[in-house]
Amino acid sequence: MALALYAGIYTALATTGLVLLRRSLAGAELPSLVADPRFLVGAAFYAASFATFLLSLRRFEVMTVYPVFSGLVYATLTIAAAAFLDEVLTLTRLTGIFLVAGGVALLVR
Repeated sequence: MALALYAGIYTALATTGLVLLRRSLAGAELPSLVADPRFLVGAAFYAASFATFLLSLRRFEVMTVYPVFSGLVYATLTIAAAAFLDEVLTLTRLTGIFLVAGGVALLVR
């Protein structure tokens, strides 16, 4: 149960952070990024996700944590990118999400 809690927090933070970072980078120059709230909040969320990752490594094996967290973020980020960044969600990508979900299920058994 604790792994699921860490994974949920990590996934929410990383996905939100990456979407915000991607939105802030569209056509931006480096000096303007430091004043863009989306960039700053996105960086903070992504940094918090990394802190969550490190905390989870204190309790669980890296062979479990890394693939589970990466797989979950892949799935949620793909859906979030389609919803918020107008990226294309293809049948191939949806199939990939289901395959990753199957792998994650096998890892936590």
